[in-house]
Amino acid sequence: MSETTQTAPLEPLPYLQALANHLATEEREAWAWMSKDLSDPARADRMRLELLKTTYRIEREARPALYELGEKVKQRLGLTNPMTFYQMQQADSGQMNAMQFFIPGEVHTAFVGPVLDKLRDAELTALIGHEMGHFKLREEWNGRFRTTTELLQALLHDDATHAVHGESYRLFCLYEEILCDRYAFLACDDLHASISMLVKAETGLSDVSAESYLRQTDEIFSKGKLKTDGLSHPECYIRAWALKQWVDQPEDMEDRIREVIEGTPALDRLDLLGQRRTVRLTRYLIDALLWEHWFHSDAVLAHARLFFEDFAPPKEEPSKEQIKALADIDDPKLSQYFCFVLLDFASCDRELEEPALAAAFLLCRKLGIQDDFRTIACKELKIRKKQFGKLEADAERILDGARKPGGKK
Repeated sequence: MSETTQTAPLEPLPYLQALANHLATEEREAWAWMSKDLSDPARADRMRLELLKTTYRIEREARPALYELGEKVKQRLGLTNPMTFYQMQQADSGQMNAMQFFIPGEVHTAFVGPVLDKLRDAELTALIGHEMGHFKLREEWNGRFRTTTELLQALLHDDATHAVHGESYRLFCLYEEILCDRYAFLACDDLHASISMLVKAETGLSDVSAESYLRQTDEIFSKGKLKTDGLSHPECYIRAWALKQWVDQPEDMEDRIREVIEGTPALDRLDLLGQRRTVRLTRYLIDALLWEHWFHSDAVLAHARLFFEDFAPPKEEPSKEQIKALADIDDPKLSQYFCFVLLDFASCDRELEEPALAAAFLLCRKLGIQDDFRTIACKELKIRKKQFGKLEADAERILDGARKPGGKK
């Protein structure tokens, strides 16, 4: 580890921050209760007892070199908390790993399998840095990321939980691993040691080549777009690739990592932030359809308030930014959802049916989803494609008629 390298400030990744802000704002009572519960001294006592029951505590006198490495990592990461190392008690499965048992103010790191025998000092330094990264995330920033984790876990065990909570927790865990891999690098200042540590932990091998594994990851990524299937940890090749991206600092580094971790937002796999985004896009969509006065019938406005209780018709045409946000959607299911929403408005008031359907079609054409809308409209309204084709051809004229004084209102 280079003594001259300075520790760079390392903030939690944007997703982690955005999710914490969302929960603190939208789940205020639960957030406040969870924050208070986490400060309970009895909770820390239970964790200490559990550690004593399930591990072998490694005393400083028994492994002074290990604690010396730990002290160097603490210094690199700006930590001053007391630390203790443990070896997990388990059958010989060959698995190698480490885990952090969080107790406020104290660093408790447990090793799993033959880690201490198979990792070189630089690799062990990286592993300790990774685990202290988990501690640092929960200990600092006023404990908001510890509260985020615990609140999401509590929501997952609630009978009223939704799939969005599971997806949010999954993405939180994946991004936390990406962040802690960066702490691993900061701890040892050695990209190859950080990556060989990951590969050894994944494979159980005693000797691996980081250079060879990086060539392997390049080959994987050369085959096209990828997205992790990990539930709590990204795949090893993704973690190695993401860490190298961060170390090399290409201009679009964070965007590329986000594409691999989150992928394209999909309607059938939304997290809390994706759900909020979909709600915002739905509002844009309804505003884009209903901004003209002739569309403001009682039936239409009542239907809009089923989506948004506070709905009031926009007073002007939607902005280019709103239309672009809708047009940039790259999820077929979300596009179909838009079509169904628009079709609902086009058919909820029989007096406006033809101009409403024309307006919905023209908006879909602007968004590039007119083919989906045509298919759905013909099926749901039971009209022939030839009949719908006539409406398409006359759509502008139909709207001009609705806009004129005395037109359909």
